Amino acid sequence: MMPKVSIIVPVYNARKYLKTCMNSLVNQTLDDIEIIAIDDGSQDNSSDILEQYKDNYQGKVKIIHTLNNGVGAARNKGLDLAGGEFVKFVDADDYLNLDILERMYIIAKENGVSLVRGNYLNKIGVIQMNNAGWNQFNTNQIVNISENKDYIVTENPGIGNKLMSRDLIGDLRFPEQTKWEDLGMIPATLAGAERIAYLNEPVYHYRMHLNTTVKDFLKPIPNIFDIIHSLNHLEKGMEKLGVLEDFQQQMLSIYALHTLFRVENVIWWPTFSKNKKEKIVSSLTSVLDLTYPNWREDKMVEQFKDFNPFFGRDMKRLVSYEKDIYKVGNQEDAGNQIQKVFVK
Repeated sequence: MMPKVSIIVPVYNARKYLKTCMNSLVNQTLDDIEIIAIDDGSQDNSSDILEQYKDNYQGKVKIIHTLNNGVGAARNKGLDLAGGEFVKFVDADDYLNLDILERMYIIAKENGVSLVRGNYLNKIGVIQMNNAGWNQFNTNQIVNISENKDYIVTENPGIGNKLMSRDLIGDLRFPEQTKWEDLGMIPATLAGAERIAYLNEPVYHYRMHLNTTVKDFLKPIPNIFDIIHSLNHLEKGMEKLGVLEDFQQQMLSIYALHTLFRVENVIWWPTFSKNKKEKIVSSLTSVLDLTYPNWREDKMVEQFKDFNPFFGRDMKRLVSYEKDIYKVGNQEDAGNQIQKVFVK
């Protein structure tokens, strides 16, 4: 019999939190689930911990051991194996309330929707914060995506807060060997969902490790151009679903906003000279100019400036970091320009 939910868990050197994660999954109140853990070449004893769960919960826990190929490849491997009606992604250092899958599954079935979303409960040590994200909804409701197209822009592109039907995902896959892999798929599933159930309450316990949360704003990222790879992957996914034409304006907004978020990272890097920052920022904005020439007039960028004053301030600073002498002619030139900055 088809499981109601397939839970896909990429695991890499996660021994510190792995038992908490797995306990929250094997003890779910929802019957008929399968847990597919992808051991992505862990170097610690994560593999041994997973094997214990496989032995103790035979038929419920499946373990796949792979070489270290990154979280995108691990999730894709899980999708290839998932036999459930719905799919839930959980990272190995996060966890769920024991009844949340049952609640989300019932909501999906009762309302005939292919995607149910909720809020994140962000946790930094003992501090926890409900994160509803940037959106226009403040109550539990059914959202018609065709009537609220901008929702695919304002919804958090992360996977942790969502339960998605396997049919909705279809052949869509995450980009591999790249950062920001969630962005490369999630907005496409939202665009293809037609109707979603919007829950304005926490459904996912997300551990925000302080050292990694602030790292991108303090430590230069050599693969910052991965954002363009993820966005291009997303665009192809939306085209595959046949929704790109209907959501062309929203794709522009997503492309602009998430490229500008990376521009913010660069502007904040304290150890980089102004000259290096100018080269990277100009390369990133050149890609925007080439791909979506009208991005500077995008309404969603303007709205996010109002939502996030720090973003608004950094966009005012952007002008001083754009230099025509560093402008590039295509995406390959931009990527090469960025890589040259990191060569010592």
